[in-house]
Formats: sequence, structure tokens, C-alpha cells
Amino acid sequence: MTAAELSDLHALEGGAQPGTLAFEVSDYRTTLGWPVDGDAFGAYLDLGEQVGGLRMRAGLGAEVQWWLRLRMLAGPVLATPGKRTEWTFLTQPMTDEQRRRPLPPGVESVTARVLLPTGHIDRTVAHWATAPDPVHPALPLFSSVVGAVRSVLYGHRF
Repeated sequence: MTAAELSDLHALEGGAQPGTLAFEVSDYRTTLGWPVDGDAFGAYLDLGEQVGGLRMRAGLGAEVQWWLRLRMLAGPVLATPGKRTEWTFLTQPMTDEQRRRPLPPGVESVTARVLLPTGHIDRTVAHWATAPDPVHPALPLFSSVVGAVRSVLYGHRF
């Protein structure tokens, strides 16, 4: 089974392992230190200044996350189901130099407000492909995730 097929199966089954923590707005703020806003509809994170984001299709995302996990560089990944499920890797913010460099094909930086999963959000709207770790809340470097994408796309696996 390919990584893309595993990713699709993972999304169909709900995307998370049993026992995954349900985060609320206060958890995102205090435990993870993210600048999250919330209302009756959910928790929102502005990607850009304090938290970076890289979006790609789920199949590529699954391979990239595998590559990062092998090197103990993996971080939280937000899954947005739809016609084409997309994964958004949360990272440390981009530097000015990184903003000027082209990204690999099929990958885009995200500077927008994203909906984060809470106990009230339907899993068909948003869920964690890889949930944040409250014990180790550090985010991977933006350049680490871009490097992993390039390694996966261009065959430099090890």
C-alpha cells in the first residue's frame, strides 16, 4: 500500500489514533503557547508571524511526515478533508530569506487563519493527522519540513 493510500484510509477512518487528546482554546494557548482565538464555532490560529505553515496534498504529506519521524523532527500536522485532502504542517515561522526562496512543486506556505480541531469540531471538517505533543510542544523548523519535502520528491531518502 502506498503512502497516499494509507493517508486516504487514515482520513476515512477519522484520522487519529484512539486516545488522541481533544484540545480546547485554553489548551492551545497555555499548554502549547499558540496564539489561538476562539468562539462558539471553534479555535482559530493565524499562521504567519508566530506559527508557520506548509500545505500539501495528503499523500505527499504522509511521506514527508514519515521522513521527519525517522529523524525525530516531526511536528503537528492538521488534516483538512475534502475533494482533495490536504495536510498543513505547523512549523516555526519562516525567515525573510525563506519567504523569497521558491518552494517545491505542490507545496505552499500558509499565511491565513486556520480552524483547529476541538472536541466540538466534526472530524470531516478538520482533524489532526499528527496531534501536537503537550509534553514536547516545540515546532519543527520551516526549513526542516521543506528539506524533507525535497528529499521525498527528489529521492534523497536517507
